[in-house]
Amino acid sequence: MAAGQDDAPTRAPQWAIEIPTRMAADGVPGAVVVLIEGGAPVWTGAFGMADQASDTPMTADALFRVESISKPVTAWGAMRLAETGRLDLDAPIDACLTHWSLPEEAAGITPRMLLSHSAGVDLGDYAARFPPDGPRPGLPEHIAQDFSLIAAPGTRFSYSDTGFNLLELVIEDCTGEDFALFMAREVLAPLGMARASFDWTGEPMPTGHDLRGRPVAPYVYPGRASGGLFATAADIAHFAAAGMAGAEQSVLSPEGVTALHRPEVAVGGLFGFAAQGYGLGHFTEVLSDGRAAVWHGGQGYGWMSHIHLVPESGDGIVILANSQRAWPLFAAILRAWSESLGVAPVGMTRVLWAETAARVAIALGLLIGAFGLWRATRPGRRPRVARVILGGVGAALILWPFWAAAQDYLFLFSILPGLWSRLGATSALAGVGLVALALSPQRRR
Repeated sequence: MAAGQDDAPTRAPQWAIEIPTRMAADGVPGAVVVLIEGGAPVWTGAFGMADQASDTPMTADALFRVESISKPVTAWGAMRLAETGRLDLDAPIDACLTHWSLPEEAAGITPRMLLSHSAGVDLGDYAARFPPDGPRPGLPEHIAQDFSLIAAPGTRFSYSDTGFNLLELVIEDCTGEDFALFMAREVLAPLGMARASFDWTGEPMPTGHDLRGRPVAPYVYPGRASGGLFATAADIAHFAAAGMAGAEQSVLSPEGVTALHRPEVAVGGLFGFAAQGYGLGHFTEVLSDGRAAVWHGGQGYGWMSHIHLVPESGDGIVILANSQRAWPLFAAILRAWSESLGVAPVGMTRVLWAETAARVAIALGLLIGAFGLWRATRPGRRPRVARVILGGVGAALILWPFWAAAQDYLFLFSILPGLWSRLGATSALAGVGLVALALSPQRRR
């Protein structure tokens, strides 16, 4: 572990002592954490390895893919345009678009809908990745292939990478300027995000790692607004500090920042386990003491990120990892951070519920497997229908772990990186026990 930055003391918060142990349990190679208090970074910790193959330790100034933290940063850019009279957040985006046309059923989409994920646009192809120096489709071409509606515009929350990439195109067509150049000049540089960029710069970075712990080669997306930002933990901490109440920054008015943090739409589905609402580029929740908090996370191929802030008090935290296995790690850190603030665990900590459920399932699997194998040695009277059901359920419990292991990505892998293999093994054991019970000798009448 290393302390970072001139403004950070060497003494770590007490809860940081457990971070290396949690990283080892989940197979996370490296992470950087920044603690913010009173609206300013007060401690930075670098943990683990930036590159395991070369035995390179993680450093506080490492450059990361911050993935969907790009969205709240992009939202600052859109609000900047709105406050300077260059973009109407509530006007249909057709007025700006020149390089692509919306289908007729999407004609009413506004920038506000895109910013709040209420435009009804589908998630999009989050696996569309390309080598940084290789060919890739232009943004209009990518959107034309990726755009589809799953709900009427303005009716409900539907998280969408494509929606934010469409907002990028709107910003470019409205300003006549490249998105990355605009963001660098009007948001990143003024906020002190010195090394942040929405363009690939070729700067050395840690090695990312996928859900199986394999190294990930560098890549870029066709769009940048939804997940294309590269930044250090210090850059993201500067961004977080700018969003605190009373922060001195020249990009947005206090009213503009408040508008970004104000809930626009209720959040449901899986996202509803962690958030109550979504503002403009920010998830929202109310803490147990009544204060409002805003946050955003990011998960990409080989990388994960999280930012959480309480604007009223100036408290915040930034967590970046060069691994896709970091959700439980982030949840454990956020639980400890919540306790340090004197509030109940924030919504993202509910990821840890899956671990409790998995451990219960593992125990049940062991019991069912052992009981089935033991009972199968004793003849009994089991109706044919019962034996068919036992055999069918047992076969499913045996086969699903093999199917899961063959998949490139499952949500299960993300929330149980250190437990899913044991869960699969005990499921198979339970299945063997049930099949053995189904095939066991029957007692004669």
